[in-house]
Amino acid sequence: MNTKITISLFSLLFTVGLQLPSVAETVLEKVNRTGVLTVGVREDAIPFSYSNDSNNFEGYSVELMQLIHRRLEQELNKPIQIQFKPVTIENRFSSVENGTVDLVCGADSITVEREQTVEFSIPFFTTGIQLLVQEEDAERLDPTRITEEELEMVTTNPVSIAFIQGTTTDTDFKPIYPEADWQILGSRTEGLRRLKNNEIDAIASDGILLIGEIWKQGEDIQLYRLIPQEPLTFENYGCIFPQNNLEWGKLINSTITSSENTEELWNKWFNSETGRFPYQRFSDDTANRSSTEPTQPRRALW
Repeated sequence: MNTKITISLFSLLFTVGLQLPSVAETVLEKVNRTGVLTVGVREDAIPFSYSNDSNNFEGYSVELMQLIHRRLEQELNKPIQIQFKPVTIENRFSSVENGTVDLVCGADSITVEREQTVEFSIPFFTTGIQLLVQEEDAERLDPTRITEEELEMVTTNPVSIAFIQGTTTDTDFKPIYPEADWQILGSRTEGLRRLKNNEIDAIASDGILLIGEIWKQGEDIQLYRLIPQEPLTFENYGCIFPQNNLEWGKLINSTITSSENTEELWNKWFNSETGRFPYQRFSDDTANRSSTEPTQPRRALW
């Protein structure tokens, strides 16, 4: 009798034990155990992360994640291997959410919707949605300069604007100009080719990424212009990492605010005179604006 009771109690405890939820391992615990930090990198987000002629990843975000990696080694007081894993526009957030990668620092705009599934760091870069057009069309298509007469003409012949699905241009910006002829792109590379061949009037995307695409294809920047001069929306980029990783987030944020990033890396990549991709840093007031807030009230032009 006692033996049966013991066996029954053991079986019950074993069954209940199987049903108890396991405590999720944090990123820092996993990295400390495995000795490997896995980071996600895009191949098409110049100048943040891209594949160079030697098929190696480079870019500002690649170096930012390498800086985070070095500071992580100091934190854990042991050598850690950094492993680069390609991610795409489509799977970048799911790769972080399911733990395939521990970190992605790229052209990833901070939005309330995205914060439901992943954590964001503090912003490390601010850009905004602009239209890339051919220089000869810049004045005619600039939505902040168009006249009433030109508006009537544009409304009759809708401006064709290309965009990439799954981006904030698609979800937040496209509805502002519902009368435009919106055309889906597979990539900014495709968009620049179609713009050059006069198949579309403009490409809508983050200004810095459009500049990067021109550089990637070796095109003459003087043949194109970003309009309007002040972006139509503002986008704060942040690193993304799995939820419930407070200490990991603190390390990422402290790296972003360090002088190694804000001075050394920034000047190397974005200094207005010496950087590889000269870019005007936005003011604090501008950077704090919502990504979906237009620069000023405007009517739908297209």
